[in-house]
Amino acid sequence: MRNTRPLFWIFVPILLALSIGAAWGTVHFGPIGKPSQAAVECSNLQKFVANEELEGKAEWVEYRSLVDQFLALSPTSDARIPLIEEMASKVIGVLGHDLLIYKEMEKFTGCLLQSKRSEIPGLIEETESAIAFLNGSTPLNGNFFDPELGTWNTAYYEEYLSAQDFLKDSRRNAV
Repeated sequence: MRNTRPLFWIFVPILLALSIGAAWGTVHFGPIGKPSQAAVECSNLQKFVANEELEGKAEWVEYRSLVDQFLALSPTSDARIPLIEEMASKVIGVLGHDLLIYKEMEKFTGCLLQSKRSEIPGLIEETESAIAFLNGSTPLNGNFFDPELGTWNTAYYEEYLSAQDFLKDSRRNAV
């Protein structure tokens, strides 16, 4: 039997302790078992969209109620102009939530379906234009919004579509 040097008896426990420490550190501080930064961002975006849509849809429901009231008025009613102003205000509120969603989505395009990514800049521009028109700061086709005319496009924003359809489904993509 060969006699080993005492120096090796010192290095073996030290190396074993270092190996165990490295494994422990990897498990507790490393990427094992932790979601990636992208997964956290996508989860946060999904929560943000859900919260903004909750508030936006509530305002949209109020807006659609106002549209129903508007449709019930006679074309000569004095109540038309204040109702149009209120409808415009509600739509600006809904569009404000939509704009926040689109701008947040633009920051995290990796969380969006590939087919929807290219739509975001157009949606932002369209939403900003609609808000600017309804608050009277920008003309549309050469005309400024004027509630005094007593007209409103009752088909405008007829259906509330969810921006959740733009997001990748983490459960579906995990497979």
